[in-house]
Amino acid sequence: MKKFVRLNSHDLEHLIVTLETSLTINNRSQFFLWAQGALQGFIPHETLLCAYGDIARMRFKYETFCRGPLNAQADREVGDPVNGLLPRIIDDWLRGGSVPRLLSPAGEGQVGRRQLLSDLKRCNFGDVAAHGAKEVQGEFGSFFAFVRLPKPPCMREAYLLELLMPYLHMALHRMLANESGGKTDEAAAVALLSRREIQVLHWVKNGKTNQEIGQILDISPPTVKNHLQNIMRKLNVTNRAQAVGKGATLRLLAPGESA
Repeated sequence: MKKFVRLNSHDLEHLIVTLETSLTINNRSQFFLWAQGALQGFIPHETLLCAYGDIARMRFKYETFCRGPLNAQADREVGDPVNGLLPRIIDDWLRGGSVPRLLSPAGEGQVGRRQLLSDLKRCNFGDVAAHGAKEVQGEFGSFFAFVRLPKPPCMREAYLLELLMPYLHMALHRMLANESGGKTDEAAAVALLSRREIQVLHWVKNGKTNQEIGQILDISPPTVKNHLQNIMRKLNVTNRAQAVGKGATLRLLAPGESA
């Protein structure tokens, strides 16, 4: 059962200003000022990571809004499409039922998340509060991770994430739509693997040999082998079993991909 979170009169006044301001965001500088201004009053943070695209299938791009640029190592740790921290935080969110995720390296008893928490600490990402627009499906999804909070997040941050999510989502996509001249940013859902590679991986998952996959897809066994080599290189794995496992984690093996 959720704990009830009560906002005082000052919080409510600030909330109205924060929500009203979000409705005026049309470009990147306005979003940055909102994130570093009004939002700080509710969820203080150093960096805000905003993912957009098909979040459920791990096909997304992301934007970073922070007081100073991330160093090169931190940027690599965030954006790697296979082992990056942002995909892993999103995976944790999806596995946890798409509810606000509160991550604290100092937390105890967070079974199944210890490696993620350890990596957050190693990269000096500290405490994190994250949530996504769970009601939005397909390529217009969004996900937000507030990084380097001044203290471990609690139920208050979880409540505020749910309260602010519709406004975060709309502000981000309004900014993106204006940047693309009002056109859909189809590149937001670019897949890590090609459709043919996903088909090959699907049949590998089902235990088929290269010969059998070639017959099913009407391609030669050497072509299947070439696809597999590309798949393992892109997923940074060394064998078929690891490729299937990583593909499942990244949600590349969605129903219907075998066609």
